[in-house]
Amino acid sequence: MSSKPTQQDELDLKHHRPTAGETRRFATGEALFLSPRPVPTGQIPMDLGGSFLDVNDVYLDMGSSNQSKSFQTRVAVSLPMVVIIVCAIILPTLMGFTAFINPFGRSFWFYFSDFFEFGLSLAVWAGGGAALIGLYAVINTTRTKARTRPIRFNRQRREVCYFPDGSDEPVIQPWEETVAWVSVSTGFTGAGVISSYTLGIAIDDPKSDKVHFLTQEIMTPAHGLGKWEAIRLYMEKGPEFCPGKASYEGLHTFDKEREEMQEEYRHNERSALGIGWWYLTHLITWWRFPYWVAERDHRYSMKSLPSSIAEWSKELPIEQWAKPSTELKEQSAKIEKAFVQGRDFMTYFNANLNETKAENSANS
Repeated sequence: MSSKPTQQDELDLKHHRPTAGETRRFATGEALFLSPRPVPTGQIPMDLGGSFLDVNDVYLDMGSSNQSKSFQTRVAVSLPMVVIIVCAIILPTLMGFTAFINPFGRSFWFYFSDFFEFGLSLAVWAGGGAALIGLYAVINTTRTKARTRPIRFNRQRREVCYFPDGSDEPVIQPWEETVAWVSVSTGFTGAGVISSYTLGIAIDDPKSDKVHFLTQEIMTPAHGLGKWEAIRLYMEKGPEFCPGKASYEGLHTFDKEREEMQEEYRHNERSALGIGWWYLTHLITWWRFPYWVAERDHRYSMKSLPSSIAEWSKELPIEQWAKPSTELKEQSAKIEKAFVQGRDFMTYFNANLNETKAENSANS
């Protein structure tokens, strides 16, 4: 997850604490708060994108896995390869075909070789530039991910641990006081209006008197609600109620993809042409090399958390486990009853808001 401290002023969490179910507008959109006192959302728990790096009976680590790293590397490799193929093979070949329309009787190989030297020089320079751009993208994303430690949810202590970038000192916050939200932001481009969705978590740091904002882009608000529900179920009920540890990419991923491709061919779900295209595209992108890079990325960036949090992460005797507050249990029971009656998350809180307004009006 990335840090975006500029949203602090927009959402004003430091001076104006939200409540679960509250909707708050900011400069470019709107945020729906899911906590503090995280209650059920009614969504199916999910971990789309593979954010759960470790899940056990003590803690859940959420961060960035290396999923899609092999694809990123394949794109980086394909750029210079395509440039080389176009400049050193396709363009000289097209020039060679002019032999069939010229009146001087020059051969195909005459025109091909005449343009090949220029095309090869162009391929070296253009392909080299493309290779540097791709290399920078692959290395930079790995280094960025390595600098950002995961956020750890300890269900036995009912606390959340976060390490600010560049610090080995943990910031620990009670689970029920953690603020989370799903937001939609709207922007404008030359082609029209675009919307982006974000799952956000805020961690209070009393020592530095600041709020750390952790955000993760999501495909739809439902995916954000599902990811938060998975975390909530883990904290309230245990690891068996949420998705497990996310898989990572490596050399085994290549073997699995090839086996699946061959299985599809045996069941007539992929044509011979599709088989040929799979092998061609993987040969152009250096066969297993992108998956080797993904495996190295996993080993480099998925480092263990500092020893300063080791004691806090140890398993506790069950009699020492922290208990949920009475307020959370009562509110969770009410919203679960509303779900049984056919109401959803927003309907429940909108009804409560209207009831509160009515009571305030009656009292005044």
